Amino acid sequence: MASMITENGTFTLMPQPKDHQFKYALSAAVAVEIILVLGLVWYGQTTPPPPVIKPKEHVIAVQVVSLPPPPPKVIPQPKPVPPKPVVQHMTPPPPRPHPRVVIPPKPVPVPTPPVKTVTPPAHKPVPVPPAPPVPPKPVVTPPPAPPPLSAAQTASLMGRYVGLLRPMIQQNLHVPAELRAMGLKGKATVQFEVSPSGKVLWAKIIDPSPLSAVNRAALAAVESGSFPPFLKKMPKQNTIFQIPVEVGARSN
Repeated sequence: MASMITENGTFTLMPQPKDHQFKYALSAAVAVEIILVLGLVWYGQTTPPPPVIKPKEHVIAVQVVSLPPPPPKVIPQPKPVPPKPVVQHMTPPPPRPHPRVVIPPKPVPVPTPPVKTVTPPAHKPVPVPPAPPVPPKPVVTPPPAPPPLSAAQTASLMGRYVGLLRPMIQQNLHVPAELRAMGLKGKATVQFEVSPSGKVLWAKIIDPSPLSAVNRAALAAVESGSFPPFLKKMPKQNTIFQIPVEVGARSN
C-alpha cells in the first residue's frame, strides 16, 4: 500500500500493484527448489555405487652380493737421505812479492851541431873523385859480465855511498829560528828512496822527534838534496836508505 496527500490536505491509502507479482515469484521459486531436492534423492537411490579398485602389489627383488676384501694398506718406505758432501778447505797460496820497478835515468840530450850549407861556385863543377871504399866495421865483442857481488861487498859499497850522503844532508839542513832562539836540538830518522842517478823519489819520517820543527827540517834537508849517482859497482836499481838527521842550534 502507498499513502498520498491531496491538495485539500486529506490523506488516502492506495493499493500497490507490484505486491501480487512478488508473491507469485516467491511461490514459484519454492516449488522449483522442492523439485530439485526430490530429484537428487531419487538419483541417489537408483544409481549403483562405484566399483572399488584394489591397489596393485609391488614386489621388490633383493639380491645379496658379497663385496671383495679391501686391498692391503701399503706402508710408504722412508726415502734414503744422501750423505752430506765433505767440504775441503784449501789454503790459498801466499801472495807473490811485487817486484820493484827500477826507473832508468833520463838520457842527457846531446846538442846537434848546426849543418853548414855550401853554395856551389858559378863555374863548372870539378869532378869529385870517387870515395874510397869504407872498410867493414870490426865486430866488437862485449866484455863478460862481472861476477855478482857478495853481501859483504854490497854492504861496503852502500856504506861508502851513505858516507857521501850524510855531509850533503847536513849541508842542506836549515835550522828553524825557534830552535836557535831557545837553544833546542833533536834527532829524526828519515827513510827515502834514491834512483841510480841520485834522484830522491820519496821521503818520510819513520822515527820522529818530539819537536815538530826538528821533523820538518830533517825531511826538507833530504827532499831538497841533489845526491851523486851510485858508485860504479853498486846495483843499478832503486834503493831505500835510512839516515838519522840531527837538528839543533849548532847543526850547521
